[in-house]
Amino acid sequence: MKWFDRLTTLSRVEGRIPPGTLVLVAGAFLAGLFVHILYQRWSAPSSEDQSYPVAFAPLPAPAPRPAELPLVQAREVEKIKSLAGTQARIRGRVFRVGESAKSNTYFINFGPSRSAFTAVIFASALELFEKKKLNPKNFEGKELELTGEIKDHPQYGLEMILEDPAQVKLID
Repeated sequence: MKWFDRLTTLSRVEGRIPPGTLVLVAGAFLAGLFVHILYQRWSAPSSEDQSYPVAFAPLPAPAPRPAELPLVQAREVEKIKSLAGTQARIRGRVFRVGESAKSNTYFINFGPSRSAFTAVIFASALELFEKKKLNPKNFEGKELELTGEIKDHPQYGLEMILEDPAQVKLID
């Protein structure tokens, strides 16, 4: 209590507060004010006071889907290319079925060149085809109708990824 007595004695004797004490009190006041401002800024407001303006906008009407997907022959490469990014049905005779032993992926080619349309069955979907007794190796020489999204891959060309046996229909 000596410092407090000294402070009150100095105040009474000199009539003023020492500058060190003023700095200390001002620093404590500013620190408290700073903590208060931070607390007010970062503490969550009560749910009663919390309100945000909300505007509801109706969703646009969905685009009408065609009743029937377009049917394109597998040999019509330019027409298939124009349908890239859309769903379509592709019909054609399988020229060759290739298999990548490394990745257990099947490539169903509808023509002899790299520019021909190709269907791809990845290993992740192969089990579904086997359950339905559809072995991709047996597609060679058969006429198929495939349904799915056409992709124009920059490295592999026109392709359709087959993930479900329902995408494949054997014609003969």
